[in-house]
Amino acid sequence: MQKLFGKKIAIIGAGFTGISAAYKLIKSGAKVTIYENSNELGGLVSGCTILGVPIEKSPHVVLKDDHYLFNFLNELDLKDKLKFYKSSISTYYNNQLYPMSTPLDLLKFKPLKFHDRIRAGLSILYLQKIKNWKRLSSFTALKWLNKFAGKNVTKVIWEPLLKGKFGDYYDKVTMEFLWFRIKSRVDSRDKKLKGELLGYFDGGWKILISEIIDRLKLNGNISIKLSTPVDKVVYDKKTQNVNVISKEGVHNFDTVLLTVPSNIATKLLQDNEITNQNYFHKMKEIKYLDAAVMLFATDKPISKYFWHNINIENSPFVVLQTISNLIGSKKFGNKYVHYIVDYVPQDHQYMKCSEQELEEIWIKELIKLFPKFNANSIIEKKIFRLRNGQHVVDKNYQEKIPQYKTPIPGIFLSNFSQLYPTDRGVNYAIHEGFKVAELISKQSD
Repeated sequence: MQKLFGKKIAIIGAGFTGISAAYKLIKSGAKVTIYENSNELGGLVSGCTILGVPIEKSPHVVLKDDHYLFNFLNELDLKDKLKFYKSSISTYYNNQLYPMSTPLDLLKFKPLKFHDRIRAGLSILYLQKIKNWKRLSSFTALKWLNKFAGKNVTKVIWEPLLKGKFGDYYDKVTMEFLWFRIKSRVDSRDKKLKGELLGYFDGGWKILISEIIDRLKLNGNISIKLSTPVDKVVYDKKTQNVNVISKEGVHNFDTVLLTVPSNIATKLLQDNEITNQNYFHKMKEIKYLDAAVMLFATDKPISKYFWHNINIENSPFVVLQTISNLIGSKKFGNKYVHYIVDYVPQDHQYMKCSEQELEEIWIKELIKLFPKFNANSIIEKKIFRLRNGQHVVDKNYQEKIPQYKTPIPGIFLSNFSQLYPTDRGVNYAIHEGFKVAELISKQSD
């Protein structure tokens, strides 16, 4: 017998954690209502088009060890839609672009002296071999890198990336977080092809999102409310239900799952804070950065690489990705498609200025970085500003992580800030959605 038969469950947020949880909950017999603030599904992987081709507002690729995703694709009969491509990585430093896809590229990286290149390679090799990541818990990434990779390596390779990604928090990010990111990318290397392999869906991530939603609708026990921001979520002691308050009024549920960032969850649950201060303190301790993105297409190439790390002081963006250099330009009518991405504090000018102002800042920098680039080659461009795009994993972060089952009866929380030491991404969002669905199911026993 299905454990949740007839139970009414609300999910706040229609990112991959939310829709994955809905998939499992409906299979257990629940009636699910999804509330989504925006008019799109997918959260940080929500889609758009460029040159008429479906694509994502922010870049997302698949790694070779994304096993939770692979298992789900098998269940959905979608594995054949996922293709893997050889990646190409570069580092921009001191007015030059250097290849950085293989250990040999690192050995040839001239901005570092030869003994520093060796030390850089050995430190990465050492990190690959670590099994017990908790031994890194006493270090910030900056402290560990300075000690083991060396000050020169850290200053040239790692510090610019940490500053670009985390801004004022660059010296507070824990080494476990960086270890996982390094390990997952190294594990995506293919020995035969001598480089990193990355996956992308033929048709974009929209293929996966649409299939999940189609499966949800087949059952009939799903209601998806887009463009429906939730104002409050309140436990009613009298009815022992959880009330979801939105522009549509008050609706009661047996269980509510919040898949929104923790700082938004605190606002939705504010009526419950006085009696649950410890839990709210943990949620408020988690800091977030926003992401500013420009997706644009050109009729001429900018470089031959897919991934460009911009390792210069005070760069107005940290990464340039040319997705057409990964999956091929043929899909885009032999044009070139790029992302500029920068992570910024939530009060940063990038999140407040006009789109034209942001475009001008970034295009000016592109011309400076790539003198052959001409702004007239841009044939389409779009600006996206994504709130809470990255959480800050600082020292003692594990102590801040709130439990999935909140102290408020009938209310659960699941978002990427609870991942540790793994990083955010669709693979882990799916796993989290399944895991919290199982917790909700067990509650009904």
